Amino acid sequence: MSASVKHRDEAQFEDQRLAPLVASIDVGVSKTVCLTSRRDPVLDMHPERPLRVLGIGQQTAPAIASGKPADFDACARAIEVAIQEAAAMAGAPVQRVVASYSGPGLNSQIVRGAARVKGAVISHRDIENAIDEAMKAAPAPQRSFVHVEPLRYTIDDGEGIPDPLGHPGKMLAVEACVVTAPTEALNALRACIRQAGADVEDIIAGPQAAALSALTPEEREEGALLIDIGAGAIGVAAYASEGLVHCETISSGGVRLTRDLAMKLQTTFAAAERVKLHFGAVGNACDPREAVQAPKIGLDGRLEAATTLRGVISDTLTPRLMEMLLTVRDRMNRAGFGGSEGPQRAVLVGGGALIPGVRELAAEALGMPVRVGRPLELCGFDHGEAGPAYAVAAGLLRHRLDNTDLELVDGDFQPSLAHLGASVRNAVHGMWNWLRENF
Repeated sequence: MSASVKHRDEAQFEDQRLAPLVASIDVGVSKTVCLTSRRDPVLDMHPERPLRVLGIGQQTAPAIASGKPADFDACARAIEVAIQEAAAMAGAPVQRVVASYSGPGLNSQIVRGAARVKGAVISHRDIENAIDEAMKAAPAPQRSFVHVEPLRYTIDDGEGIPDPLGHPGKMLAVEACVVTAPTEALNALRACIRQAGADVEDIIAGPQAAALSALTPEEREEGALLIDIGAGAIGVAAYASEGLVHCETISSGGVRLTRDLAMKLQTTFAAAERVKLHFGAVGNACDPREAVQAPKIGLDGRLEAATTLRGVISDTLTPRLMEMLLTVRDRMNRAGFGGSEGPQRAVLVGGGALIPGVRELAAEALGMPVRVGRPLELCGFDHGEAGPAYAVAAGLLRHRLDNTDLELVDGDFQPSLAHLGASVRNAVHGMWNWLRENF
């Protein structure tokens, strides 16, 4: 056997041993992130089951430069480039992705349902029937189910149990947390990713994905509140001992902070964004007398050199960020999970979690211990550990690798933009307008 043939056979054998490449896509207002990984039998044997990132792609969203919503083609192009970058780094093509939705209208409610047991003991079908009845109790006109989290089951009005499978009984009831999102928005997200050349395996709530990567198992079991401070929205996911009990997005985020700063400094949105990223702070996390460069709009309409004090920046950002955190507290109270009835600690993720002083401000607003989170048990980043802004994308990878059912998707799928054409563009026009009006 020649050396070239032997090398080719070894390469083919190596490809067969590798698990399929999986990918996550987090489409945000400020940036689009794609991460790739694959199941590693060696890492799966580790008690904490770390994930190794094989490819990273990131694109700044077209919207962030001007503060205005980007169009459909620009968003699809940002997704396409991010996927291509991650695939090139991983050395394998990305054909399917798991995506997150963190946009307007994401919400949840606790529902209850019951079904009669068909046999002598409770089967998987009986559990599915009870969950179906619970979902019917959640009217969702023009909305789609994103996630259903069974919290507890009861058999014949008995005590709540976490798993009824195999128990005898006549009537099975379930209490579940149901997460929904606007159907038009989800369809727009799918269409945008398809135009970028990939298929969507699954869509899960952004706050839930962030919790999967940033909360420790102890925090999820004992109860914790995850707050994702993004550019366009704040995502909230509350956990109790039973599981996810509340999930929603609040239409407020880093873009609003930038607009406040642009108005205060009399400058453009893009210039205010740069000032916020380099010199932004809240509370007492900076020297208020320190002078920094902050260009402003001159008499001729162009930017001209100017300076401001960091205290001015802090005094502008602090009230608005405090207002956002108090809104989170009020929403939790309204959902019935405030005070002693709700989580007793919070974890901050997202780009806004990097603002100096935000942890102390959040502890004051929420009245509970707060830490800044990051993706746990994630390796493969060239420049150290992944920061809070990667929590959603990392959680999507964890969700994908923990759900083997998604691997049943046809492996011969070949996305083709030729099948989209004008028909798809017309179909998503109304959905994309819905997103632009609501962001």
